[in-house]
Amino acid sequence: MKTLTHTSSTQPQRVVLAAGHVNSEQVLPCDFRTVGGIDKARLAPLVSAIEGFAGPFSERLCDRLGLTSETALRSSEQMLCRTFLEKGGSSYLVSLKIGSHGDIALLQIDSMLLFPIVDRLLGGSGGPSELSREPTDIEDQIAKEFVRLVCQQLQTAWHTLSVSVSPGARQSPAHLKRLFSAGDSGMVFSFSVNMQTSGGDFQLLLPMASLGSFLTAGTVATADFSKKGTMSARLAGKMLSTAFGLDLTLPGCKVPAADLLSLTVGKVIPLGLSVRTPAVLKIEGHESFAAVPVRTGQHRGAQLLDRLPQVQSETETTI
Repeated sequence: MKTLTHTSSTQPQRVVLAAGHVNSEQVLPCDFRTVGGIDKARLAPLVSAIEGFAGPFSERLCDRLGLTSETALRSSEQMLCRTFLEKGGSSYLVSLKIGSHGDIALLQIDSMLLFPIVDRLLGGSGGPSELSREPTDIEDQIAKEFVRLVCQQLQTAWHTLSVSVSPGARQSPAHLKRLFSAGDSGMVFSFSVNMQTSGGDFQLLLPMASLGSFLTAGTVATADFSKKGTMSARLAGKMLSTAFGLDLTLPGCKVPAADLLSLTVGKVIPLGLSVRTPAVLKIEGHESFAAVPVRTGQHRGAQLLDRLPQVQSETETTI
C-alpha cells in the first residue's frame, strides 16, 4: 500500500485505499478533521466560558478608555472559515495563539469599532467614524492594546479550561485564504461594543482544528491523583510519566482475500464501513475509547468520543 509522508502543508491529509473494481469517480476524499463532528454537549463548557467573557470585558474596557461601554455576545454559529473572511472584507484581522500545540484563533475587528477605540486611546473623544481604510503603523500599534485586552480577558474566562491565549500577528485576508482550505469550518462568536457616542462589532473565530485544546480540559493533576489512592506522590509522578502503546483501529473490517492479493500502489480497497464509524483507541491492546482521527497543530491525534465498557478477561483475578 502507499506510504504516507509527513507534509508541512495545512491542507487536510487524506487516505484512499482502493480495489481495482472501484471507479475512481466514485472515490471521494475524506477530511478526518470533520468526520464525527462536535455536538452541543461537548461544546457547552466553551460556550459557557465565552458567555462569561462579555461582562468582565466591559469593565476592563471602561477602565482603559475612561468611557462607559457595554459588551454583549450577539451570536455563536458554525461557519466556513472562508465565508468568515469574505464577510469581514477589509476589517482588522489578527491571529491569536491558543493552547500549547501551536493552534490559532482569529480576532476580527470592524472598522466602525476599531477607529473610535484607537481615537480614544490616542486621547480623542472616541466618536463615530466612517473610515474604512487600512490603519497606519501608529494606529496598528494602538489597536494592539485592544487586542491585548481581549486576550487577557479570554485568558481569565478560559482558566477553568486550562487554555492559554496570547496575541499573534496581524494577518491579511489573502494569506488566510491560502491557510484555510475550502472545507475548513469553525465556531464564530460575535460581540457588540456600545460606547457613549459610537460602537461596533468584533468576532472571534475558533477553527475546528483548534478546538481540541478546549476538549481536553479537566485532566486529573498528579496531586489529586495521589490523594485518591494509597500510593505516594513520588510513585504517582513516576507512574504518570510511563509511556503506553496506543493503536487506533477500525473494527469489523472484512476484506476478501482476492482484493488483498490484487493490491498495488494507487488502487482503492473498500472497507465496507461508513466514514462516520468511529475507530477504537486501544491502550496496550485494551479497547478503551471510541475515537476519530484528527489533527492537533502539525501532528495527528485521536479525538475521544466515548469511553468503552471494560470487559474483564476470564484469566484476570480481581484483587
